[in-house]
Amino acid sequence: MKNNNNIMYTPSVTFDDYFRGEQSKYPQLKRQDVQKLRDALDKEKQLPAISDKKLVAFLHSCYFDVELARLTAIQCYKSYFEVSKVFCELDPSAEDMLKNYDCTSFGELTYDVCSKDDRYVYWQFKDTDPEKFNYMAIFKIVIFWMEYTLLTKGTFDGLTIVINTSGLNWRHIIKLPVGIASKLLTFLQQGLPIRLKSVQVLNAGHAARMLLKLVTPFVGKDLMQKIIFHAPGSAEVYNYIPKEILPSEEAGLGKSHNFYNQELYKNITSCRDWFLEQNRDLKKQMIINGENV
Repeated sequence: MKNNNNIMYTPSVTFDDYFRGEQSKYPQLKRQDVQKLRDALDKEKQLPAISDKKLVAFLHSCYFDVELARLTAIQCYKSYFEVSKVFCELDPSAEDMLKNYDCTSFGELTYDVCSKDDRYVYWQFKDTDPEKFNYMAIFKIVIFWMEYTLLTKGTFDGLTIVINTSGLNWRHIIKLPVGIASKLLTFLQQGLPIRLKSVQVLNAGHAARMLLKLVTPFVGKDLMQKIIFHAPGSAEVYNYIPKEILPSEEAGLGKSHNFYNQELYKNITSCRDWFLEQNRDLKKQMIINGENV
């Protein structure tokens, strides 16, 4: 177990050490439940090899309900294979990710937290030019964060996603790949190995509402209730996001969004080999399943 550099575990930490760390946060986590989930998923031949660490995440996200964790894991990897261009092609050094770094900013406001406390991630534009805007790269960076966090910090109470829509316009919206977005929303609602607390939409104007309307057919009641819009300049945002961590560009007391973005890219790049190995394992399973790679 490791507590420096804002991580709790190194990627190579043994499962025994990982489990002890996670059980210290959540005593209701039981070794026998991990084994029950392993036994149940071993019967699902369409699934890749799933690490015991990832099984802990599924159990935690489902409040330690083994059957619900089983169903969540099955949906998770179904989504991985259905949208393989996002989930199975994760390379932080790829051209699309480098271009995305110049166009949008995504990072964790609670980057230095290793406890089970809530986490907050934040997204905004750096460059509002629609020609440079790439939804697929944005989807990927969120998955990069998820995988990296579960690997090096483990589970936590809840996730708040903060989306700053300042600069969003109809030219960005018409680029949305609706079919892929619908599958990713299914993943978010049925396959996410994290407890989603809320989605806070800042500077929400007509374009943000247009985007929500476009994807509403794929958003269930539970997720819809978690999406909260804030008008430009609204102080209500501080009821949901601590002012102490909100980026300075949004009148918060936190660091610049650029800092959080740089920190995330540095971290995922340090684990590039792990991501490339996961890509290979997932693609091997897709071939076994008879799916196009």
